Order: sequence, then C-alpha cells, then structure tokens
Amino acid sequence: MFLTEGGELAILGRASSRHVLSDGSIWRASAVAKVNSPDDAASCTAVVDFLYAALDGSSPLFGHIEWDDFDELTNLDTVLRRRRRTSLREGRQFLRGYAWVTVCPAELAARLGGAAALEDSGAFHRVLPLRAGGVLLQASATMGGYTNQVMERVFETLAPVLPPGEPRPDPTHPDTRFVPRDAATVR
Repeated sequence: MFLTEGGELAILGRASSRHVLSDGSIWRASAVAKVNSPDDAASCTAVVDFLYAALDGSSPLFGHIEWDDFDELTNLDTVLRRRRRTSLREGRQFLRGYAWVTVCPAELAARLGGAAALEDSGAFHRVLPLRAGGVLLQASATMGGYTNQVMERVFETLAPVLPPGEPRPDPTHPDTRFVPRDAATVR
C-alpha cells in the first residue's frame, strides 16, 4: 500500500479477470490496488506485474485494469448495451472491451497475429504473453498516460476482434471511456 502526501490512501483501480472453465463455470479474480497517483510509474508497473503473475498460468477469457472503475461491466458492454451473460458467452469470439490494461484470450490474440504482431503494432507500452494462452496488453506506462490518443490506437489495433455495433454514451455510466466508432468499420 502507498500513502499520499496527506497520509491518505489513493485508489488506482481494480484488476479483474473472469474465466469460463471447460465445465461451463466461471472463475473470476479481482483486486483493488492503492498507489500515490495514476502517474506513478513504479506503482502502475507493480499493479500490472501483479495481474500478470496472477494470470500467467491460466488462459483467461478477459481481464482489465481501469482508473476508478469498480463496475462489473466493461466499457464496451456499457456503450454497446451488451448483456454481461452474452459478453461472457461470446468472450472467445469478441474481446469484451479495452482499457489501460487489457487481457486478451488466446483465440483472439491469434486472430490479431499473436504477441509479436501486437508488440510490433506500436499501440502498446508492454505486451506480455501468458504461458497458458492469451496476452496482457498495457497501453501506456502509467494510467495517467492512457490518453484519448493512446486509447484510439488501442481501439484501432483491437478492432478486428471487438464486437460490432455503434457505441452510445450511457447516462448511468457517464465516466465510461470509449472510442465512439463501430469497430466493424475499422476492420
């Protein structure tokens, strides 16, 4: 845990991952991390490394780290009005969302050309392949560095595996960050 100058803890965000097992059950992992600021590179790296270590032996369906987002919905589920159950069921056909850190399942990473192609795309600060399949994608060195321009690069790179549909802001989730374009038009 890290303290701010005033001695109070600052919340970075939640690392969350869900897995659909071969028997159809869902395994979910999540953690809340505390850091000095979204621009603290050491703390941000530690959070990403923690998620990587937690997932490295699994083949996750999806995972993400976002700033101050503790909702169960992904950004795309929210703006595409997708039901969580549909999103989970289709999680190895369409990537459930994109964020500062996105965990992409093996099936979708392969459709994107694999870890090497994702690294060569220039859209990510770090690309970490998971031993059991899939890849962890860190968009920028810090959460504060996840600007709209960086988010746009991530969206364009991941568009071939994102669900189609015209995203619309949801007034019940006004802070949801997304690129206001249908991924199907980018493919």
